[in-house]
Amino acid sequence: MKIKKIRRVCLVLLCIAVTGIVGCGKKDVNSKKHEPITFMAPYMDVDSFIKEVHKTYPEVNIKVVPYSGANTTVYLNTIMEENDLPDICTLTLYDPEQQDLSDKMLDLSGYAFTDNYVESRLKEVSDDGAIYMLPSAYNCFGITYNKTLLKKYGWTLPQSFGELKQLAKEAEKAGVQLCLPQIQYPGYGFQYLCNIADTGFLSSLDGRQWQKDYLSGKANVSTTKGMMDSMEYIEKWKDLGMLDGSNSDPIDDAVTREDFIKGNTLFMLGSQNGITDSDATTDEFGLMPYLSEDGSKNVYILSVGRYYGLNKQLENDSQKLEDALKVMEVLSTVEGTSSLYPEESLKASLLPFKDAKADDTYYGDIAEAINAGNTAPLIYTGWENTLVTTGTKMLEYMQNKATIKDVVKQLEDDQKSVVNNKPEVITTTTEDISQKNCAKLVGRCFAQATNSDLALVSLGTWISGNGLEQNNDGVSGKLYTKDITVDDLSTIIPTGWSRTIQTVRLTGKQIQDLYKEGYDAVGTGNNYSYILVSPMKLEEDKTYQVAISGISDKLKSETEVTDSGIVGIDAAKEFFGKFKTLSEADAEWK
Repeated sequence: MKIKKIRRVCLVLLCIAVTGIVGCGKKDVNSKKHEPITFMAPYMDVDSFIKEVHKTYPEVNIKVVPYSGANTTVYLNTIMEENDLPDICTLTLYDPEQQDLSDKMLDLSGYAFTDNYVESRLKEVSDDGAIYMLPSAYNCFGITYNKTLLKKYGWTLPQSFGELKQLAKEAEKAGVQLCLPQIQYPGYGFQYLCNIADTGFLSSLDGRQWQKDYLSGKANVSTTKGMMDSMEYIEKWKDLGMLDGSNSDPIDDAVTREDFIKGNTLFMLGSQNGITDSDATTDEFGLMPYLSEDGSKNVYILSVGRYYGLNKQLENDSQKLEDALKVMEVLSTVEGTSSLYPEESLKASLLPFKDAKADDTYYGDIAEAINAGNTAPLIYTGWENTLVTTGTKMLEYMQNKATIKDVVKQLEDDQKSVVNNKPEVITTTTEDISQKNCAKLVGRCFAQATNSDLALVSLGTWISGNGLEQNNDGVSGKLYTKDITVDDLSTIIPTGWSRTIQTVRLTGKQIQDLYKEGYDAVGTGNNYSYILVSPMKLEEDKTYQVAISGISDKLKSETEVTDSGIVGIDAAKEFFGKFKTLSEADAEWK
């Protein structure tokens, strides 16, 4: 691209001007310390990434913006909506057809590092030619098949639904079970519906427009020929036996997976793709796409784990912009992105770069097809209010407890709630509530819910050397000025969606000592601060019941930890629901 060539020349000239004979990427000992570039990458190995950046650009300073809470997706979406962004921004979900980021993010399409990406991956994030977020590592979902069984009987892997039908007849004659779909979670049912429909209408231009129209209330299922054709095709899958849930375990997908590994089933549907040499089997397995009728539109389903982009405000600071582009350059390489992930995660993931090599264990033989663009994105954003109900109805259909007409009706019955998409408001904040004051509010909530005297709540900060998870037992993030829903509460509640509140009994002196010491979350001695939330002055020799978020192994060995049995998010809904409006002043426990 011409723009890219111009930028390359400019960068070379800039390096010559700034560093003289030192050269690009080398440290200028006479330069001033650069203002830090802020970077937010929850649950990633940022330490290793910073080291990777400094191999080429030691002058770049990176400051980590922490988040280690229970709802990364909602928190990242919230800071994007509120435009309270770091220099290098992160999202877990991004659809350029539904999200307009042009007023918040820089267009990266003209920069040379985008040449590193596979063209089909760039196409998926293109917003009329502009690129505001670049994809990182992603997972690929398809149909798991038993290679060993195919070899044993001399069968060929089907390339179309027609070939699949012929294989099904041969499998039946041989006494081999055709398929075991995983059915533990409602989301699977919804995805099976979408994945099969993606082999035809749903992934077409008309199908993508229909998705927009359904989400806005302009179109439904029963009056859209393409969707009804898709429903008929789903029935063919069921009639063949690919959607037969009668032999699957509805309680535990691991049981279904174990049955599949026994070696007398050809296919398995579900999201638990990876079956490697570590499993208790000598069989070999692979991944094939969802098959279209004639084989011309076979698709794998892609789910990108993270997207990265640059804050548009960087245009106002040339030095920070230059440094941020250097970071994005490193992030846009196999080495840079790989440094963010542990080895076991990389093994089960794919990278979006031209020179990336898929792990031979599972993706090696399909990487070419994926890079060629034979894919469809995982459908999720915007569909949350029908995903569970339609998914459940689809699973009932797979177990012969409902019909395909019932599935269509469920999608149409849910449309109103999908279009309105207004979750219950718990309270309304009249100003931003800081992380420390969120911790105070959580402390009050947990203490009052458990009839404790006070609370110790750890803070979710970022500490170099403490690994990927950091402190996910503390309060991360803050609340913004807005209507607060249960999703918002889940971003700050240390117990997440299902964990319960813990209490301990300590003397006043023990509490003060623990408060000063902090929470050793990962055993490194690099401790996270506690917030002490108490309505009273503590007496050293008096014993108190303490609701606590962040219990180290050392503390567990010194005192008895009591499980209150009270789910933290339930306590939070009750506590915060008592406030019609909420401000920072409400954090004080008087």
